[in-house]
Amino acid sequence: MKGKGLKSGTTLRGRLIVIVLLFSAMAVALVTAPLMAYQVTKGDTLWDISGKFLRNPFLWPKVWALNPYISNPHWIYPGNKVQLKTPVVPMKAAPKAIRAQQKRSQPVTVHKPGPHIFIYENVHAAGFIAESRLREVGRVLMNEDDTPLNSEPKILCFYAREGETIYPGDRFTTFTYVKTVKHPYKSYKKLGYLVQLGGDIEVYRVEGRFCFAKILHSYQEIGEGDPIGRFERWPNKFVLTPFRKPLNAYIVMMKDGLMMGAQDKVVYIDKGSADGLKPGHRLSIYEKCPSKFDPYRPCCRAKVRMTAPDRRVGSLVVLATQPHTATAIVYTNRREIEVGDSVRP
Repeated sequence: MKGKGLKSGTTLRGRLIVIVLLFSAMAVALVTAPLMAYQVTKGDTLWDISGKFLRNPFLWPKVWALNPYISNPHWIYPGNKVQLKTPVVPMKAAPKAIRAQQKRSQPVTVHKPGPHIFIYENVHAAGFIAESRLREVGRVLMNEDDTPLNSEPKILCFYAREGETIYPGDRFTTFTYVKTVKHPYKSYKKLGYLVQLGGDIEVYRVEGRFCFAKILHSYQEIGEGDPIGRFERWPNKFVLTPFRKPLNAYIVMMKDGLMMGAQDKVVYIDKGSADGLKPGHRLSIYEKCPSKFDPYRPCCRAKVRMTAPDRRVGSLVVLATQPHTATAIVYTNRREIEVGDSVRP
């Protein structure tokens, strides 16, 4: 019995030594671990990143301390790069942990992730703000067999403008002027016309100024009298890049009006390609906070109001640009987005 007790005690001491060696190796590895950069993706949190790379989500304050540019640890955004120390010691047997500790002096190759790609299939249905009336090549008259334009076969007839030369195989786009757009702040200055595309068509027969075309793609109902313009294909795949120049823009219109679920909704802003904007640029959306009375001067006859800083409520991605306006989509949001919200880098 004494022999068994001695053997059990020896085994217990051996296990304790292994555990102590393991945790000692882990502690040394975390202190001397190499730095690596991780690019944040949508849905990431410091808690998740710590659990994934440090194998302990409760170490998120250490990750935050290594990244002083993160002002609020509860808000990190896709595209941010987070510096962190990764343990080079696997959580297995102590001898393996010690061997891994000996290898930590070897250089670590950090593979930088590729660019973040954003795809929006309905880019042609988003519309845009045109500063002036667009050049027309003709107007829709009717479909060839006098049936509704949204039925099969999808064929329409349009009357070409005088002087226009049109051949079979030419492609065009129908569009409509939805409304006049005015600036919500700048004394209701006229910005232009909201244009919505109806569909893309291809001419297959020409009889004088009467042209017959097939409807290749339709984005909304095409009606008689709709203008027809030259075909232009917009890209639907965007490389998300931050905008680095100074910019102070405003949301001047929303395609679908005010909605609580503003994400993936189309908006229009009052800056464009002349200001350096390009498709794929990502910008932040801010709301203006109401002014407050100064709490330290309550006895003054004339109460002093304080102007609070604007609050970031979301972000958007530019889809298409005109010289002085741009079409964008709400990429992230914390509340409903409104006309008049400011847009900045």
